[in-house]
Amino acid sequence: MALTSADPDRLHALVGSLRDFAARAKGSLDDEIRSYPTPIPRCDAQFNHAYEQRSRLAALLQRIDTATSEEGGANEHLRTMAEFSALPPFGESGEEHTLRMRIADALACAGVHIVASPNCSAADVSAGGH
Repeated sequence: MALTSADPDRLHALVGSLRDFAARAKGSLDDEIRSYPTPIPRCDAQFNHAYEQRSRLAALLQRIDTATSEEGGANEHLRTMAEFSALPPFGESGEEHTLRMRIADALACAGVHIVASPNCSAADVSAGGH
């Protein structure tokens, strides 16, 4: 059965998987940042990268929570998944890779087009009549 915006239960489950992944990844980065050796120079690229990723994950979690709590339904779930797809990978884990593939399949079935650039990301959730 194809995953479409007409299947809100499956979309909700996929967004739940995305939320679980993002929460675990943010928790891991929280631990890494908390245990980072001090003093931390402002030019420490590794620390700055971890801090930036943690900020992106926090923003993603906020969007997921907002999409889940609002009455936007399937379109909000699709938009949130499209925003995640437009972000650069957070790591090289198999879990993230599998999740990104599942989300890409869901978005393709729903006719959602992803547009990503270094400066911004957007998704055309209205594509395909959704």
